[in-house]
Amino acid sequence: MQIPARLLRVHMDNRSHRPPLTDKQREREERILTATQTLMATYSRDALTMGKLSIALRMGTGTIRRHFVDIDSILAEILLRHLTAVAKAIGNIPRDDPNRRAAQRAAYIEATRTGWGGLSEAHLLLIRERHTLPDDLAKPVEDMRQLIGETLAGENAAIALALLDTPELAAPQIEAMLATTDRKETAPAAKPAQPQHPAPATHKPPYRHWKLPKRYKTTRAHEARAGPAIGG
Repeated sequence: MQIPARLLRVHMDNRSHRPPLTDKQREREERILTATQTLMATYSRDALTMGKLSIALRMGTGTIRRHFVDIDSILAEILLRHLTAVAKAIGNIPRDDPNRRAAQRAAYIEATRTGWGGLSEAHLLLIRERHTLPDDLAKPVEDMRQLIGETLAGENAAIALALLDTPELAAPQIEAMLATTDRKETAPAAKPAQPQHPAPATHKPPYRHWKLPKRYKTTRAHEARAGPAIGG
């Protein structure tokens, strides 16, 4: 019985524990990854199949599956390698650089864009296709991307990545936008307004409206019966 390829997929985190590749195997794996990116630039993700990859490489699908069990595994490997290269680029910025984060963001731009300013094929693949991967392959990719974002901008990771991944924006524009965001984050928080409690309700009417009960009312007849006041 043939076991489905997806059930044979090894988690990308475990790929580093596989036996070392020979020079021939490493060269073949690089060819597979390069051809996949070329086909992705020509066809859409949905049109990319093992069959087309086999024809482009002039390599049997069985040989390809010795390295990658399916197309998703190939894409995940490309994305992880790309993110590893980006992380290495931003990690090369010296720790004592007074503008380290800005320099790291500049290194990110250089590592993800082509010479004419567009996004590289690997980075386009990251932006467009990482959400289409199965969860077991998407998680390590997303975790690494999030870590890079936090390195570049701390709590503003999501905003920074969105700006950095917009090819129409140059580095100075991105820095200006992030500076505005940083000012908002570091501004002292306004003191919360004190609640305005309403004045306590008056349950008794004003004194002038009080009325004595009848038994306390005095009349002239009562005063006559009572006689003159003592000491009067």
